[in-house]
Amino acid sequence: MATDTDAEKIKTILGDNLVTLAQYQTGDEMTLLAVCNSIDFDTLHKLKGTREIPLLLTKEELLDGADVFPIEFLNIKQHHTMLDGEDLLKDLVISKKHLRHQLEFEFRSKLLHLRGEYLRFKGKDLKRLILAAVPVLAPVIGALLYLKDLPPSSPGDMCGAVSDAYDVDTNVLREIYDIRRGNAKFKKEKEQYIRDIIKVLSDLGEIVDEFEAIE
Repeated sequence: MATDTDAEKIKTILGDNLVTLAQYQTGDEMTLLAVCNSIDFDTLHKLKGTREIPLLLTKEELLDGADVFPIEFLNIKQHHTMLDGEDLLKDLVISKKHLRHQLEFEFRSKLLHLRGEYLRFKGKDLKRLILAAVPVLAPVIGALLYLKDLPPSSPGDMCGAVSDAYDVDTNVLREIYDIRRGNAKFKKEKEQYIRDIIKVLSDLGEIVDEFEAIE
């Protein structure tokens, strides 16, 4: 997790080139975002010694990138805290059309990844695969709320909000979230968790496909 010392060091290194410095949450992790007027090799060279590696963007890349990475930029916009400079994220526009396109890709790719990882592990040592599901899916689940014009939620409340909005059982994701935070333990066979996650991905993927058909 980024510290005040990390932020101050990045501010000192970037100086007048820094436009925005913020931190944002993805799942249960905090990441620094540094937006600069320009980024060249010298900028990278100066930053390579920092303990916390920020997401580094130019102002132009931030303002133009929302159509290319709408899920990621929506997550940053909704879950950021300003540390220094201009809040460029506040008025960042996220297109629902582009968001739906990326959601379709994300659900398909994450489903394929989960199937492949399950086969690679040959049904053994599945704990890491299960616990990694919630942080990876958090921005995607949050984007589903945005499609319904619902307010952003904390990771703990997000799954329930999506379940209510889309009539999909996402209890397995909330259960995994609680396990990650040490508030619960595994209550069933790990194979069943994988089965349930696959069902959630499949069900939500079908819903996104229906959105595409309506568009």
